Amino acid sequence: MRTKSALEYLENTVSKNPYKVAVIEENASYTYKKLQDEAKIIGSAFHDILNGKIQQPIMLFMEKSFRCMAAMFGTMYSGNIYVPMDIKTPIDRLNSILSTLESDIILTTRDEKNILEKIGYEGSVYIYEEIIEEYQTKVQDKKLEDIQNRLVDADLMYILFTSGSTGVPKGVAVAYRSIVDYIEAFMEEVSIMEDDVLGNQTPFYADMSLKDIYMSVYAGATICIIPQKYFMSPKKLLQFLSENGVTSLAWVPTAYRIIAQFDGLSKIRPSMLKRFLFSGEAMPIAIFKYWKQFYSDGIYIQQYGPTEITGACTSFLVERDYTDDETIPIGKPFRNTGIMLLDENDNEIKSNVQDTVGEICVFGTCLAAGYYNNPQKTQEVFVQNPLVKGYESKIYRTGDLAKWDEEGNLVFISRKDYQIKHGGKRIELGEIEAAVQAIENIKACCCVHNREKDALVLYYIGDISSKEILQQLQEKIPKYMIPTVYHARNELPILPNGKLNRKLMDEWANDKK
Repeated sequence: MRTKSALEYLENTVSKNPYKVAVIEENASYTYKKLQDEAKIIGSAFHDILNGKIQQPIMLFMEKSFRCMAAMFGTMYSGNIYVPMDIKTPIDRLNSILSTLESDIILTTRDEKNILEKIGYEGSVYIYEEIIEEYQTKVQDKKLEDIQNRLVDADLMYILFTSGSTGVPKGVAVAYRSIVDYIEAFMEEVSIMEDDVLGNQTPFYADMSLKDIYMSVYAGATICIIPQKYFMSPKKLLQFLSENGVTSLAWVPTAYRIIAQFDGLSKIRPSMLKRFLFSGEAMPIAIFKYWKQFYSDGIYIQQYGPTEITGACTSFLVERDYTDDETIPIGKPFRNTGIMLLDENDNEIKSNVQDTVGEICVFGTCLAAGYYNNPQKTQEVFVQNPLVKGYESKIYRTGDLAKWDEEGNLVFISRKDYQIKHGGKRIELGEIEAAVQAIENIKACCCVHNREKDALVLYYIGDISSKEILQQLQEKIPKYMIPTVYHARNELPILPNGKLNRKLMDEWANDKK
């Protein structure tokens, strides 16, 4: 029988191995039975709080943690939609999101309630610890089972908020069938096993965390939640991985760079590590080479996928070494996922045509249901497939540019919005960054456009002068693509999800404080 809900994975794992460790935190660990028990308590409470209503958004104002995971599954048990939030969210953004949700239901903890009060939130909240205390003897298994029987796989499971170009956050709404397809396709690409320990880097309000949360539950493995503070201290980070026997990492490349930048692996090499996934950004070849020299037999997998397509939609097993001027492909589509490249006239670029750049467009059950309560934005990017006539067939226009290689793999180029006009010529900022990353001693970089002066501005980390960079770029890219302004930095700004904060560097370059 086909799986309908991610909850079934939790229940299957509990039935087989209830006392297996499900979650490791900095100072505690929790079993699968404990996870299910607390999830059912939360589910029973929200069944009563909402008088049996289902498909209502419930905001989880909680740091990534065992409790946040239990709250996610608990929301699912109640038939409602979980909405994980960044606890550093400013009050204006919080209120904007609540307005979009048309909801004021917030679940938080005692500690995080204080944060809500400090930023000026005046509405009522539900406290996790109080619900556990009050409802631990009031679990309503029959009602929770009835709710699951009422749900269909097209119902919403979660909403993740991303930034909006107009300043209004967009809530990506994803249905159960999308996450079920993703989990099962992912497990075909990456064989997570029961004895694996997944080292979680990404906050739970970012879609990359889906890999850690749901793949571990599916396999009956363990998720090890790494405190964000450790990514500021490579030694402590590596010690934490080693002490907890972490076997698999699914990190953004910036997180891998933090280790490489300080040569952390030459000091502490966690012995259990064997699987390395990266997505969210292009993996710099120098960073890949660094990790490969310490884990030559490791499994390295590049994946790609925006939030709107549920986690990831392509995968590439890296089986050879790459030279500094090459790019690791993002691979081929997952099972049951369709991908095509469209040119500016909506003509398809076939996979046997190399070196022609087009926009990545995705179709299939992986697509989100759209942006919650935002039909206008939904209609802009979830559009009719221009190659299909006679019936509705939606594609998601990612805004990402790529090309096909000779083996039929997609090679990511850049974002469409990183495409600028400079000196009257169309330029991909991602192409400039790829050329800079290929220079020895460059650890990270970001190229932005000063629009007033029409200047290309490069921010970089590396023990190298701007003159040396310029000289080497002259051999790699056309003269009109070479940056004219250089800023060497000890660090580049990073977003909470671990990616580079390009928007902030763009503001620096354009004197927007």
